Amino acid sequence: MYIPTQEERYSKVARLTLLLCVIIPSGIVAWLADVGDLLSCLCAFLWPIALPLDYAGFNQVAALCISALVQGIAFFALAATHRLSAKTKLTIAITWGMLFALLLRILIAYAVWQSVLNAPAS
Repeated sequence: MYIPTQEERYSKVARLTLLLCVIIPSGIVAWLADVGDLLSCLCAFLWPIALPLDYAGFNQVAALCISALVQGIAFFALAATHRLSAKTKLTIAITWGMLFALLLRILIAYAVWQSVLNAPAS
């Protein structure tokens, strides 16, 4: 039985795999927090950049568009570079996705904490 080496296993990583490594962790955090429908969960990775922009004075649509633009440029730069190995690209995409999932979880916890503090006393 032939067992491929680690270099052979990571020789080609599809862009879809890299994209899913970025999107899925934040989507799972949003789904577990019961944020909304499927589209909200798929776009959850945009919020860690968009929410600070929203607080800075941009409206939500502009903040989400800026976040999508920044992350799109970063993603295509990561996917198109030939200086990084496929394993390194995959590691960067997983780290990026997990970092944004952590930031999203912190933002959700902060929003819940603010709603508890601002709730009227009964």
